[in-house]
Amino acid sequence: MKSQDTEFLDAEAGSSDATPIKRKSRTSPTIIKLGAAGVLLAFAIGYLVFNATRSSAVYYLTVQELRDMGDKAHTQQVRVSGPVAAGSIAKNGADVSFSIDDTTGVMPVTYRGIVPDIFQESINVVVEGSYTTDGVFKANTLLAMCPSRFESLPPGTDPQQYEKLTSNGAS
Repeated sequence: MKSQDTEFLDAEAGSSDATPIKRKSRTSPTIIKLGAAGVLLAFAIGYLVFNATRSSAVYYLTVQELRDMGDKAHTQQVRVSGPVAAGSIAKNGADVSFSIDDTTGVMPVTYRGIVPDIFQESINVVVEGSYTTDGVFKANTLLAMCPSRFESLPPGTDPQQYEKLTSNGAS
């Protein structure tokens, strides 16, 4: 009886003096090496994706959450979100200072750089930077959040006339 892994070398057909010869295994060392390399590559890609996702998924804090961090807040980069307080914007060239006033507290912010076009009082902003020991947030990045709801003009309204009315404070 022949097995799958053994061949017989027959001197003559039907001879009882057949010598068994071992065949090569189907899992050669090359296939094992390729499989191991594939597994290592999959783990490496998974590790890189995990780290990239973890570092880009930065949570932003409220003013109170930042203050609750204590001394740890002064040693790391953080993101804070909230609306710009009314009457708090002061511009001096490329420098701007304002306050974030969310329901948990007020925090002064300083920023140097290009200010987004939609930056104004009451707009929600996300600032990224460091919280100084004197209680001022020094922002490296200033992002203004776009309003999430846009409305169409009432039927028959002239867009230019509507813009003039809303820019004067009337609606």
